[in-house]
Amino acid sequence: MPAEYDAKPREIRNFVLLQLGLTILFLLLLFWMFGGLDANLPPIWLWVVLIAAVAVATFFAERVWLTATPLPADSVDAESTGLAIYAGQTVRKLAYGVAPILLGVAFSFYGQTISTEWAAWPILIAGLPGLAVLVFEVWPSARNLSLTETMLDADGASTRLLRNFGH
Repeated sequence: MPAEYDAKPREIRNFVLLQLGLTILFLLLLFWMFGGLDANLPPIWLWVVLIAAVAVATFFAERVWLTATPLPADSVDAESTGLAIYAGQTVRKLAYGVAPILLGVAFSFYGQTISTEWAAWPILIAGLPGLAVLVFEVWPSARNLSLTETMLDADGASTRLLRNFGH
């Protein structure tokens, strides 16, 4: 399997921290721009759609590690290849995790255009659980690393993802 990204553990952590920080700042800025929660509660169907979107994104993000093909036992550079594959998986999980948050932002903009404003309610409804899923899925925790490492090492390679990240 060809390497997707040339990355080091510190770079992956910094990338995740940067993306989480920017996402939080983006949501806080939009929350303030829409006037917070000074509006009517959105209809129940919107709550269901946004929570379902977060659930679907979680499902797909949870399955990303399954896309890794085991590395052969005689891989010369298994450690750097494993890091590269893990970095690529992190980017895909980030995309899945941000999608329902952006849907909430879109509904907030839509709510501004109709007669009953929803203000920042959709951002809050999709943003809070979406951020929790995002942190859980993209942070290089022992769980996330071991899932990828187990898949990559299934044919005898030794990627040592957990050791490289200091777990």
